[in-house]
Amino acid sequence: MAKSARTLSLIIVCCLLGSLLANPALSQSTQQLLRAEETKLREQQQRRDQLTALIASKETDLTALDRELVANTESHVVYKTQQELLADQYEKTVDDRRAPETTRLEIAISSFKKGDPQQNALIDEIRSLDNLGNAGANRRVLYDSVITAANQRLTDLNAQLRELGSQINETHKLVTASQIQLQQLQTDKSALSEELASARTELQNTRASIENINLQIAEIKARRITAILTGLEIDQAVSRPALVVKIDNARPARPQAGINQADIVFVEEVEGRLTRLAAVFHSKTPSAVGPVRSMRTSDLDLLAPLNGPLFANSGGNRGTLAALARSTLVNIGVGAASNLYYRSSNRRAPHNLFTNSANLWSVGSGFAGVGQPSAMFMFREPDTAVIPSAVPVSTVNINYGNSSVQYRWNGSSWDRTQDGSAMTDSAGVRVSPTTVIVRVTNYVRSAADSRSPEAVSVGSGEALIFTDGQVIQGTWARQSASEITTYTDSAGGTVLILPGQTWIELPRANSTTFS
Repeated sequence: MAKSARTLSLIIVCCLLGSLLANPALSQSTQQLLRAEETKLREQQQRRDQLTALIASKETDLTALDRELVANTESHVVYKTQQELLADQYEKTVDDRRAPETTRLEIAISSFKKGDPQQNALIDEIRSLDNLGNAGANRRVLYDSVITAANQRLTDLNAQLRELGSQINETHKLVTASQIQLQQLQTDKSALSEELASARTELQNTRASIENINLQIAEIKARRITAILTGLEIDQAVSRPALVVKIDNARPARPQAGINQADIVFVEEVEGRLTRLAAVFHSKTPSAVGPVRSMRTSDLDLLAPLNGPLFANSGGNRGTLAALARSTLVNIGVGAASNLYYRSSNRRAPHNLFTNSANLWSVGSGFAGVGQPSAMFMFREPDTAVIPSAVPVSTVNINYGNSSVQYRWNGSSWDRTQDGSAMTDSAGVRVSPTTVIVRVTNYVRSAADSRSPEAVSVGSGEALIFTDGQVIQGTWARQSASEITTYTDSAGGTVLILPGQTWIELPRANSTTFS
């Protein structure tokens, strides 16, 4: 009884310690900040394009306005010149009109003498009259002729003044209209020049703003922290070893706890052509994980690249445990730390053993040989296109013999179905990894148990990478257990997957179909 109390107290203490550990999640605040900056960038780029088009239009308008100003200025000068010439002519005509009668007569006689054909004919006529000898009559004729000519001249001047006055009035209207138009054009040019200067200033400021926003975006992206095994953004860096929990996958064990918080889940074939899960945790800290089951020799090479991971399990046979002791995995299973596990009263044994990941980390992180895991995949940004050789896929079917799996693309992830039933975790959340990798695997008999199949995970083989609603057909390869598995496409390029949870299925050859 006392021993049970101590065990319960230790579990409570471990849970309290676990609750103090951060539960890394996606950094929503940073994503929101980045989205806000990208929205501002798009708005500023749109405004820049609008201003560029506006400036080009106003420069065209200003050029046309300058041409119109030049043309109107020239017309105005012509009208002013015409007005001045007409004014001079009018003034001279007025002077002529104001001359005394005697002066007009003298002018008339002078014009007779200067060779005006009409007036010369009149003088010739007068002279012929003089020759007749009637001096009085001749003088009278001469007088009448001169008076008539002078009066006609006066009449002509009056008509000329009226005509000049009319022309002056019309020219004055043209001068006034052109002056008004010139003033309006100058006003329009001034306003347009101000608008153009303002637009140019705003464009300069907008370009500076775009440059600053780009710097902000670069800074935000540079300070982003991503989870090593998922590539997803997290609030703070995680400094702890990977934790692998062997999880039961038989029908009585479902739904399992914690599987949706795993970064990676390996699906291995075990006895009876059934499967068992090896769930890898690092970025998240689920409070309950299980049902925990026993290990297999397949786990040792498969999990070795995780750099001394903590390995939670319900035990194993003597040969398997001996092999585990020789491996780089750190055993914190039931046999090594039984106080870190508990039985659920809601399920029957052996499908009722659970643990708390925070408790496992709080104890296991102090073991020698543990280290930060290395990145297992190469990730790409969500807006980066998949390689051209990728083929769209909606459904994946995998047959393990006595267990079947199906994945369906839902537009953002792959909904998993196990043995005909939608797979959910113990919280009722659908299991739907971002990426599914089918690593075609050869199985041999385990040296620890001839009845147990052992997955050969060193070497190479066919790989099907299902990501972003498409499949990339390629190859998996690694030369030693300590190396990370590489995935290459048919052209030999490294396959990039979307950030998120990844499930790695290890079926035998000719067990997978997709459409």
